[in-house]
Amino acid sequence: MPDSPLDEIIKQVQINDIAENRLILFKRFLDAELFILIDDPQDPKPKLVNLREGEILLGFDTEEKLMEFAGDNAVFISMTGRNLLAQNISVGIALNLTNIGGGYILTNEILRWLEKNTQAKQGNIIRHPKKIVSPLIASETFIKLLDETLALSPGSANYAILVQDISEKDTNNLLLIFVEAGESFQDILTQQISEAFKLSNLQGVTLDIIFAKPDEQLVKKALKIGLRFDLPSIQKAPKPEAPGMDPKKPPVLR
Repeated sequence: MPDSPLDEIIKQVQINDIAENRLILFKRFLDAELFILIDDPQDPKPKLVNLREGEILLGFDTEEKLMEFAGDNAVFISMTGRNLLAQNISVGIALNLTNIGGGYILTNEILRWLEKNTQAKQGNIIRHPKKIVSPLIASETFIKLLDETLALSPGSANYAILVQDISEKDTNNLLLIFVEAGESFQDILTQQISEAFKLSNLQGVTLDIIFAKPDEQLVKKALKIGLRFDLPSIQKAPKPEAPGMDPKKPPVLR
């Protein structure tokens, strides 16, 4: 089966174990739906295995990978990595472990670090800044994590613009403006962007998030000086046509 985004970043970390790659891996773990191997469907607690890293539960980002590892009769529960982290588990997590040594292990120490750096909630701001400039204080790591996050949020907004807000003196404040974001998506967008920002560990910099309409003056100015991220649209399946209705594909006469 083709590699998933999680598989791809695991391989990148194994080849080049730098902080930037690990942060992207952590973000993909949070966003992924994981299938967790359990022992008993009547008592759905994760199955634990003992590895050199300690007790580990097994999570896979597809059912097929879980069954390839544990057999067709394996039973499991599913949840996102974000929800799994919120369970405050006391063990580590093996991601996409294979029988030939593949996969990646998030130790409990890593999970506690992730919990500390991503679980605090961030609210949206209502004020509109008076003065904005190009976001020169944004790190390359944050921009990559931001791009990664928005690329996995199809249909939640039209686009986003990153700028620096200098309305107040002696502050280092980034501002992310979402344009035409659906109201039902705003909380999850705020949470996911907040996670990406905290993982990037930008010292001495704050981030505000607002939602705006495309005809607002702030948006028009931000488009001239800011960094724009276009979010993917949701691809709609083509409607099936009745046989013989497409002139390029006439029906076969028998």
